[in-house]
Amino acid sequence: MSIRDEIRELCIAHDRFMAEQESDAIQRPPVCESDDAGLVYKTHDNNEPAPAAADDGDWSGWEAWLRAHLDNERAVFTEALAEVISELRKEWRAEHAQALTELARKFADLRAENAELKGMLAATLTLLGQHAGDSTKAANVVDLPNWRRGHGAA
Repeated sequence: MSIRDEIRELCIAHDRFMAEQESDAIQRPPVCESDDAGLVYKTHDNNEPAPAAADDGDWSGWEAWLRAHLDNERAVFTEALAEVISELRKEWRAEHAQALTELARKFADLRAENAELKGMLAATLTLLGQHAGDSTKAANVVDLPNWRRGHGAA
């Protein structure tokens, strides 16, 4: 049963209750026309606390309507809270997906730049390894003069 059906049933029950109360009020004579024979006077000792109402779980009349109304309010509040949480999760997931897409794009740009730099480094090393007109040698070895031969302690 959905909440709307529960609300509808509670409203119908409330309307019946109110109609019964109105019909009882119409059938009873006004208070000013009644005689005092129906009144019962009670004496109370103000020192004693009033006896607590027994909570037998039997909800009738106004208490039943109030209990149903509060249960309904709790259900509506719970449903609204669940909807808010669901919407927030959708927003967070959308933001998360957008951030991941942006990171993936930046990562792809960095990979492309890395590949470009590797190519430039390979070309530079190739140019440094070759001499003008001599592409067969990797590098020329140059012997430096040994001017320290006679100067050091043997």
